[in-house]
Amino acid sequence: MSARAVHCVGLGMAALAFFGCTPETQIEYQYDPYEGDVYPSNRPKLTIPAGGMGVVSDSLSDTLSFIDLDKGERFAHYPIGREPVTIDGPHHVVVDPKAGAIYVALSYPVVAGTVGPHATHGSSSAAGWAQKLALDDLRLLGQVRVDPNPGEIVISQDGTRLVVSHFDLKRALDNPANLDAARSTIAVIDPATLKTSGSPDPVRIPIGIAAHGMALSRPDGATAYVACYGEDALCIADLTNPNAEPRRIPVGPGATMFNPTYGPYAAVMSPDGKTIAVSSTVSKDVRFFDVDTETFDAAKTVKTVGAPFFVAWSDDGKRMFIPTQQPDALVVVDLENGHQQMDYRDLAGVCEKPHVAETHGLTDLFIVCEGDQKTPGHVLKIDTMTLETKTTAEVGIYPDAFFPVEGGAL
Repeated sequence: MSARAVHCVGLGMAALAFFGCTPETQIEYQYDPYEGDVYPSNRPKLTIPAGGMGVVSDSLSDTLSFIDLDKGERFAHYPIGREPVTIDGPHHVVVDPKAGAIYVALSYPVVAGTVGPHATHGSSSAAGWAQKLALDDLRLLGQVRVDPNPGEIVISQDGTRLVVSHFDLKRALDNPANLDAARSTIAVIDPATLKTSGSPDPVRIPIGIAAHGMALSRPDGATAYVACYGEDALCIADLTNPNAEPRRIPVGPGATMFNPTYGPYAAVMSPDGKTIAVSSTVSKDVRFFDVDTETFDAAKTVKTVGAPFFVAWSDDGKRMFIPTQQPDALVVVDLENGHQQMDYRDLAGVCEKPHVAETHGLTDLFIVCEGDQKTPGHVLKIDTMTLETKTTAEVGIYPDAFFPVEGGAL
């Protein structure tokens, strides 16, 4: 401010005398021009703990939570999204430390008017978004519109391809007699082209009914393996040739369309890249797909009592950790000796609706617990040998994904 003044109009006589004004005098404040940012960011910089961190998407809190992998505690959480009032539904999340970026899929939920296990996921008519956020403070670096009901977001090992699936149950229900119209797409994005506005449209590939979990070939993500829930198939797309017809491999005998017999929901690749574990929530089993032969090995199928979700392979590929719902439990499978169950932990009262498992080294396992989707969920840190809980961290409402980042990434 370059000058100080008093507005004298309307003051009483005593006040006029005090300020030395006449009734006709009007003096205004004069301000120097503002030279700062229009919307300055007051967020503290994010510091990744030395032992690494886990990034958790809180779907109904519009936040990302950050877990210290060594301590098992939440050390930060940030609001994200496009609108301050609407629930943007950050569904799944991935990180590319080399690019200094976090990528999140916004899947706008249907808050009212739908029922069933996917009431807030898969029934929306609102277009989703893929956003690129800075890893150091989560400022927006780029975004692009995708189809309604984004399912999973994955990035290739080399960081050159970003892919979003669409768990679009509404599309399927609206087109019961038209298979082509019922099939949802995957959106293929070049992360380097994302801008805050005017980003190029993604390449959309019609893939299958209610596509969800995905795995990409390594290192460049040239091939996408997509669990197509409503088609009872693992759908395979050549991302180098988007016009090629995807191959659709039935998960098992008697696979059906629209009303699934199996309901493949998640697809997780083994550490060596040779096998994909496909979790089916309707048939309640995990099946194993050989990448080279493009076949399922029925002899290796693991049956579960509850519905299996996103599994975790041990780093050495010898064990698998399967979170299940109804009942809430953790199943451990010996992959070296006949794919037999070797351990089991009842998670009732400890982890409501376990959704994602993720290993950290040979001794730690993290499990994301959705909770009741009305109050904060949790992330458990569990000992992989004893299955005892080491720590419990409270996160946001309806946590849905966990992505580990090594220490020293920033």
